[in-house]
Amino acid sequence: MALFRTLTAGDVNEILRGFGLPPATAHAPIPVGTINTNVRVETAGGRFFLRINEGKAEDDVEREAAIIAHLAGRGVPTPTPLRAADGARYLRWHDEIASLFPWLDGRTLSRAELTPEHARAVGQALAALHVAGTDFPDRRSGRYEPHDIDRRLTAVAELQHPELADAVATLEPELSALRVERRPNLPEGLIHGDLFIDNVMFAAGDQPALRALIDFEQAAWGRLSYDLAVTTLAFGYGRDDFRPEIVAALFDGYTTVRAPTADERVAFEAELRFAACRFAVTRITDVHLRRAEGAAPGKDFRRYLARLASVKAHLARQSPLLALP
Repeated sequence: MALFRTLTAGDVNEILRGFGLPPATAHAPIPVGTINTNVRVETAGGRFFLRINEGKAEDDVEREAAIIAHLAGRGVPTPTPLRAADGARYLRWHDEIASLFPWLDGRTLSRAELTPEHARAVGQALAALHVAGTDFPDRRSGRYEPHDIDRRLTAVAELQHPELADAVATLEPELSALRVERRPNLPEGLIHGDLFIDNVMFAAGDQPALRALIDFEQAAWGRLSYDLAVTTLAFGYGRDDFRPEIVAALFDGYTTVRAPTADERVAFEAELRFAACRFAVTRITDVHLRRAEGAAPGKDFRRYLARLASVKAHLARQSPLLALP
């Protein structure tokens, strides 16, 4: 549960004043994510999503807000953070930074509810994001580049935790091979970096209408094919293998908006493997090793080792399932 602090009514109202809004009539924590404190806030002027950006630098928060505003201005469905009284899209609050978003009616899906129609809509939205972000001026990469993942895994290996020995034994040679096998100079642009099922909101009811992409904390400049690989692993994997109908629909939706290049199609296998390694490693460092600090339950790193094994099994038998059309 992403709740690193408990906000009192006084705390919430102090933040709301900084955004020029009336006091809260109610507020409640939202148990999602692994990093921030998230709160639902109701006021006479409407409902809002309040985030305390735990431990982040002001530049990181400012950059995320600029990315969201850029994409929203080009038609990508995502709520834009509100401006505080000083014009910034965030508020300095004591030693932290608060962001406030308009509340979005809708819901996230469970994995069991996911249909090909939902997956197709996600593929279209991700491709639209990639098209919209190619002219973003800030081209800094994110904090999960290969050297960052290597550094994290080295630190994990040095701990010599018995329950992590098998994971380290799998990940070390895989990442070593990927340093050579990942292709250079693939098309880049703005990427979401974390487009999981709980970061896509759909209209309430049975209709598959996509309402918004949310949670752009990991958005940065990066490989577009890597971003598609992340989303493929997140949406396409079922209980113990990939769901062919979901993967096919996701790819179909994506390619109707943006056609991958020939190099991206050839390189996609390695991007899938790297994405699986990246999330296995960060779930070890940011979740498993932080249980004592109150990190969120779930998000088992073994689920991404299973994805890696499944990707490699499909590739070994030359299955066309994970090949970009």
